[in-house]
Amino acid sequence: MYIIVIGGGRIGEYLISMLVNEGHDIALIEKDPEKARHMAENYDILVIKGDGSEANYLEDAGIHKADVLIACTGNDQINFVACQLAKSTYHVKKVIARTTNPSNKVLYEKLGVDVVVSTTEAAAKAIYAGIKGFTAVLTFSGDVEMIYAKITDRSPVVNRKLSEIHMPWGSIIATILRNGQIIVPRGDESLLPGDEIAIVSKKGVEQKVRELILG
Repeated sequence: MYIIVIGGGRIGEYLISMLVNEGHDIALIEKDPEKARHMAENYDILVIKGDGSEANYLEDAGIHKADVLIACTGNDQINFVACQLAKSTYHVKKVIARTTNPSNKVLYEKLGVDVVVSTTEAAAKAIYAGIKGFTAVLTFSGDVEMIYAKITDRSPVVNRKLSEIHMPWGSIIATILRNGQIIVPRGDESLLPGDEIAIVSKKGVEQKVRELILG
């Protein structure tokens, strides 16, 4: 895919390193001269020094052929305008935005941005997950959550078959990751130490899930 990334800071660089390794064609728009130079010297990508919220720089980056635009600067105004141009003027198929203010997610969604990531919210949820004993808690639209947990030797459900585990109402074990392999949950499958499980649940039942899975 041809992907335009706006913002070559820590998040942008980490993202670009993964995308380049996957073989995607990347164009970066970065207004800071030093960051732009660093990215041009260290990655085989097109680097445009400029403001990603301005149409001329987007066009220099090849937005007419872009499959994806990712606005991940630390400036919400730049990200919002860039996404607005990508969606309304250039009709980019997929637009992804970073926001530092969780309350701005609604504005991006009304604009039609496909994926909105709040770095503040993500950090808070990671801390919350750690407090609860989970490895992660992701919230989706409505009242649905995806909870990730790791089975240990001390887990109440370790070595028990799924058919013997009575999950709280509104929750279900969706996948099991074992030694890098995804296992489809079946009643005769047992949870082993080291298994990482993904649980789909309604909001408000995570405490019951934690007590059952982690003790």
